[in-house]
Order: sequence, then C-alpha cells, then structure tokens
Amino acid sequence: MQQNKPKSKGTAIALVVIVIIALLLYFYFKGSPDTDSASSLESSNAEGLEDAQVIGSRVLTLLNQINALKIDASVFNSAVYKSLVDYTIAIPEQPVGRSNPFSPTR
Repeated sequence: MQQNKPKSKGTAIALVVIVIIALLLYFYFKGSPDTDSASSLESSNAEGLEDAQVIGSRVLTLLNQINALKIDASVFNSAVYKSLVDYTIAIPEQPVGRSNPFSPTR
C-alpha cells in the first residue's frame, strides 16, 4: 500500500511564495498612515468638545429655569378646579389567553 503523500513539494512552495507576494503587494499599496486623516480626527474631536460644552451650558440654563419656577397651589383650591368632573370609564379586566400557550389544546 502506498502512503498518501502531498502531490508535490513544488505546489506547497508555490503557494507560500504567492501568499508572501500578496502580503508584500498589500503593504506596498496600503502605504504609510495619512497624517491628514489624523489631524482631521483631532479637529473633529475639538469641534465635538465645543458642541458638548454648548449643549451642556444650555442644559444647565434650562435646569436653572425649571428650578426657578414657582407653582401657585391656590389654583387647586379654586371653585373652578373643584367643579371639574372626572368622566373616566373603568375598563374591567378581560381574560387575555391561556396561562400556558405552549400546552396542548383539549
């Protein structure tokens, strides 16, 4: 009986050479990192920081305005408020379905 040998050593060597050439071509065409893209990231980060500061100051301004509000509780003691009628309708609870939807039906 013959043992299963690789078809040839030449095929394996050719495959390794092709992979190495492909890697070299990839790194050659990829080139070095572009410094312009790094500076644009820094500038967009600075703009984002300024935007965050503007939004933060706006939130603080609105929070201070809300805290400064004073509610007049005498509205709830007025005759007009007390004359309001609640017309809500109580909806009775309805059966929703089976307790176990995966149990076999009868």
